[in-house]
Amino acid sequence: MTAVDDFAVERLARPAASRRCDVAVVDGERSVTYAELDRAADQVANGLAGMGLGAGGRVAYVGRSCLEGVEALLGAARAGTVLTIVNWRLHPIELSYVIGDCEPGLIVTTDEFAETLAEVPEAAGIPVLVVGGTGPHRWEAWRASQSAEPPDTSGYADDDVVLQLYTSGTTGRPKGAMLTRRSLAACIPDTMAVWELDPSSVVLSVLPMFHIAGAGTIVGTLWAGARLVIDNDASAANMLRVVEEQGVTNLVLASVLLQMVVGAPGAATTDLSSIRTISYGAAPITGQVLQAAIESIGCRIVQVYGLTETAGVVCVLDADDHAFDPDGPPAAVALALSRLRSCGRPRPGVELRIVDIHDGTVLPAGAVGEVQVRSARLMTGYWRRPDDTAEVLTADGWFRTGDVGELDADGYLFLRDRLKDTIVSGGENIYPAEVEDALQWHPAVAEVAVIGVPDEKWGESPRAVVVRAAGASVSADELIRFARGRLAGYKCPTAVDFVEALPRNATGKVLRRELREPHWSGRERRIN
Repeated sequence: MTAVDDFAVERLARPAASRRCDVAVVDGERSVTYAELDRAADQVANGLAGMGLGAGGRVAYVGRSCLEGVEALLGAARAGTVLTIVNWRLHPIELSYVIGDCEPGLIVTTDEFAETLAEVPEAAGIPVLVVGGTGPHRWEAWRASQSAEPPDTSGYADDDVVLQLYTSGTTGRPKGAMLTRRSLAACIPDTMAVWELDPSSVVLSVLPMFHIAGAGTIVGTLWAGARLVIDNDASAANMLRVVEEQGVTNLVLASVLLQMVVGAPGAATTDLSSIRTISYGAAPITGQVLQAAIESIGCRIVQVYGLTETAGVVCVLDADDHAFDPDGPPAAVALALSRLRSCGRPRPGVELRIVDIHDGTVLPAGAVGEVQVRSARLMTGYWRRPDDTAEVLTADGWFRTGDVGELDADGYLFLRDRLKDTIVSGGENIYPAEVEDALQWHPAVAEVAVIGVPDEKWGESPRAVVVRAAGASVSADELIRFARGRLAGYKCPTAVDFVEALPRNATGKVLRRELREPHWSGRERRIN
């Protein structure tokens, strides 16, 4: 299968003629049909081409999920433009770096973030279109003034980059993962098959567009000809309300959100009968939460594992693995509960292997090592980062995930730890080096290491371990406030420990495992 022949992102809003009058997107009180969305995407594509941002051009979107964000996504793809969806939660210092790195010829933002962008030096001189704004550079007026003639997309190739989503690593600097038409063609249709989407489906999207899960939900829903319901309020009470009002059939949630929905006071009195499938990820769920979900909702439940660099899902723990009888034979119950701690098995077209973290030897079932993936779903590399790309993509096409895990005899993947020390809090990736870099600017901090510790609500939360500078005095609260002045709120440490020295190995590397051990002792799975 090739992207251009069978799954072209730029043609997502052009389903069969019978669907053109059906609702494609619901955003609050607004809704548009497939025909209206199709026209808007053509206008965006022609507008970008008119600005010289057609094939090979670059556009950044900074804003919450909204109808106009969908227009930008589809229109950019039709124009052959690379769209970078930027994390709107970033601090202006972080935002400045990403804008400077992706080098957009146009920034599209919402009125909510227009003032923030005005504080970003790297955005100076770049044209900005504002969704919902009142000035001369309104997205709505710009788009409406463009031709609605369908652009010519026949020259696009499978390896053309469609999306650039930013992810970080141990260096602490975000890297732009370049996803192509081929990447999405290999991943999105299969993911939709896992969710069993069809034109009658109504999908609630509460995950932000800057996540591959959020962008993938949008693309996959429209590819299926289904109805996309956008809502940025991920509170349990709001999601329950929207499910009942909109007749939602499918939800895509971070694990923590699933737990919140199941445990919400209104869950028992809300009509959730429309729900067919709930897909969750970023952490496993307990048997108790699963049982509560089955009893209160009674739908299919699947867990997914994937990364930005893999364009989304590579492993699935399917509905059959979640549907077990807690009163069944003890051996069967034990096996089922064990598999609930896994990420499931690789999807068709995905190769998975475990290799020794020291010499790269491929390991047998049951052995723990680095998880590596090979598939057409993989990114083409990191934008202008050849060294970083070579570090994670092997010559024979394997992607080094940086996660540590094992495969059992039946092919189920169990994650145990992560090489990259990434912290996952409420579905958000937090990279210790970024937090450490921010705290190092405080004059009272001589050394600092940031680790992830268990958090009953969010899965993990960042905790700083600090060595004070000689003669300095600083409190935990003061350092947390300092971090909030330089970082997005979710990245800031929730606690600070003060120590005389950080544990290091013979080469001077901080032994994070020793710092984490007291917090994770007794827990089988040390990754969320």
